Amino acid sequence: MVVVLIIGIVYGLVLGKFNPKQYVQLATFKTLKSAIIAKWKEGDRIDLYLYDNCKKSALFKNGEYQEKMTINIKPKMFSDITVYKTDPFEHERKIDFVPIVIDNKLQPVCFQFTLYPNGSSSNYIVKQKEQYFVFHPYFEDVNETETLEDALEDFTHQKQKKISSYE
Repeated sequence: MVVVLIIGIVYGLVLGKFNPKQYVQLATFKTLKSAIIAKWKEGDRIDLYLYDNCKKSALFKNGEYQEKMTINIKPKMFSDITVYKTDPFEHERKIDFVPIVIDNKLQPVCFQFTLYPNGSSSNYIVKQKEQYFVFHPYFEDVNETETLEDALEDFTHQKQKKISSYE
């Protein structure tokens, strides 16, 4: 009887570890890029969409919705965000995302992050509360600043560094 009980407990623990769903852990904006890169293979395009007021998420791999790949997000982590890019004069410009179709319904998107087949990625400045997160286009880490001016300087400096490396 004890042997059956021990086997049952071990069996339950082992099966608990084998979940057919693949999880992408997202703790903060600072770790979002590295979490997505962990699921990426060269040549793949991965798109992360947050919709329904950033309460739900969807992951697409090479344009196909990944039902088995769930994303562990905390909606309040993504609440009250503003996403910026820069215009040609290096001033911030708020951007809106194109809606997507999920379950045959058009869903407004509050945030999108794309990792492209060549390894480049979406590049933005994301404001959340009093923090600014700078997403660079390649494998650089996400930088965190306290002011929009510092975020713009970091964002445009990286652009200029890329341009000057080709000269």
